[in-house]
Amino acid sequence: MFFLLGAILGALFAHPLQHLLLPFVRDIRKVGASLRSESFAQVAFAIFSHNLMTSLTMLVGGIFLGIIPLLSVMINGALIGYVLVILTHATHLNPVVLFFAGIFPHGIFEIPAFLVASGYGLELGFTVFRSLWKRKAILNEWGRLRRDLGATVLWVTVFLAVAACIEAGVTPHLLAWVTGKPV
Repeated sequence: MFFLLGAILGALFAHPLQHLLLPFVRDIRKVGASLRSESFAQVAFAIFSHNLMTSLTMLVGGIFLGIIPLLSVMINGALIGYVLVILTHATHLNPVVLFFAGIFPHGIFEIPAFLVASGYGLELGFTVFRSLWKRKAILNEWGRLRRDLGATVLWVTVFLAVAACIEAGVTPHLLAWVTGKPV
């Protein structure tokens, strides 16, 4: 829900949010430019590493009452909405076409991984919050979080690895195809 809200806000308020989102876009462009001459494996690993660190930050950042995963998931959603609007204006293409060429192929794996990581982080935050008042009553919740951590990290890691391979190998070619510009 927060991811979708972020995406909608990023698209509807692209211009007013530009000052907030542009630094993120610049960082992405800078990394992309530095990887242009690199091999597929190096690009995929760089994307994977960045996304894994973002996901782990959301997952573990929940310890701060869930604020970090909540903000991270909203910012990631807003970035998608913002970039889609910017690309639409730059290319004069249908945003649906741009979405399915530039976001969907890898996003089908990346977005659920981010959502699972942020969901775990939010649950961690809620558990920390509840622990402040009901110390003994939530021991089962801490045990469940501990048991779920390994599977959550594994699931997120596998999905991000698949997404990074698609983002490095397929997405640039699809975008080049729909925009008519070389990779």
